Amino acid sequence: MFIYSLSGLELKDTGQQAVEIEENETTARSATYQVFGRFFGGADGEHYDMACSGQWTKELETAVELLSFEFDPGTAPLADGITKDDYCSQFGQVFEGSPALVSAGTHFDDPEGNLAEVVRFYEYFGLQAGDDSGRAPDHLGTECDFMQFITFKEAASPSDRLAGSYRRAQLDFHDRQLSLWIPSFAEQVAAADPAATFAWAADRLAAFVAADHAYIREVQGG
Repeated sequence: MFIYSLSGLELKDTGQQAVEIEENETTARSATYQVFGRFFGGADGEHYDMACSGQWTKELETAVELLSFEFDPGTAPLADGITKDDYCSQFGQVFEGSPALVSAGTHFDDPEGNLAEVVRFYEYFGLQAGDDSGRAPDHLGTECDFMQFITFKEAASPSDRLAGSYRRAQLDFHDRQLSLWIPSFAEQVAAADPAATFAWAADRLAAFVAADHAYIREVQGG
């Protein structure tokens, strides 16, 4: 069974009940965005322990098992050659420094306009940036949260018509957000020559976004 788990977003209507659904090729896409959202949400002791033990690789491998398109999660190099403090510090420097690579606005000419567009996407689906997350709405982890949510909603839809509307929203978010800036994000992370675990995650995210975008476009008929 699978259920979405948001960390950078929250539902405006807190009375909505979350439901569990059987795992399938669509929940696999949701689960994959969930893993990437957690990875890029911020580094702490648990994040470091997972990087040292190979758990990030296991999490991604499990998430992608039921995907209906080809995607290689690869193997995250272990972070056992770096201390926890250095690991967390480098995460901050690479992803959250100046410029903040995890901020979509860093990769657009009009960051304020892009931020407003992202917020409109969230609000249309009854979501808002979580007050406790400390993340901006255009943070990479939050955008992954959004894709996790609307992909889950597709999987849980009671009709093909409704599922199709969620797929159209995913395609629109790809066209206007993820597919425009994630390639640049991955290139800039690689150029920073970070810890190998970070480079792996950025590279695999870019590969997954490209594969997922192509898959949705094909399902939607172009």
